[in-house]
Amino acid sequence: MSDRLSVARARLGRVIFDTFRSTYDPRLAAWLLLRSQLLPELAGGQLEAQGSEAGAGVVTLGVFGVWRLLATNNRELARCAAVFPSPAAAVEAARYDQARVSQLQLTAVRGPGSTKHAWVLRSAGVPVMTTARWYESSGEASAAGRTAAKVFATANVVDGVSIGTASGRRSRVLDRTT
Repeated sequence: MSDRLSVARARLGRVIFDTFRSTYDPRLAAWLLLRSQLLPELAGGQLEAQGSEAGAGVVTLGVFGVWRLLATNNRELARCAAVFPSPAAAVEAARYDQARVSQLQLTAVRGPGSTKHAWVLRSAGVPVMTTARWYESSGEASAAGRTAAKVFATANVVDGVSIGTASGRRSRVLDRTT
């Protein structure tokens, strides 16, 4: 007989946080382009930066904050619908949305082409979380949205923020204050 295999703890998805240095960051532009196709009502919105106070902590190093939901294989499953004025605001929103994920309603969205479909999770009509990619059918998109909601409900919220640099590189900075 062989020894009994141990049951390893199931790996969970992760919620990670990114920040952008300015409205001209190419990653932010790509983020906003997808969001404008999914949520045209948010396409013309202005982004307002939050001023950082000296010595207030690591999370004030960036200008805007967003959160992303990653699967156990690091594939992006979803992203927040809003771009927050600071990374700290993104962390707070992710924790709040995670606590009420069972109350969110799934909506299928048709993209700019006939084979582009997506999903959005809303709370009282307000977009909270969106797809990170396009799907070929609305059924596939809806199934992906349901899966993302299940993963989000149990995901680990990471302590740290990815800070963009002037060169375009990103570094992860740990901050226990969030």
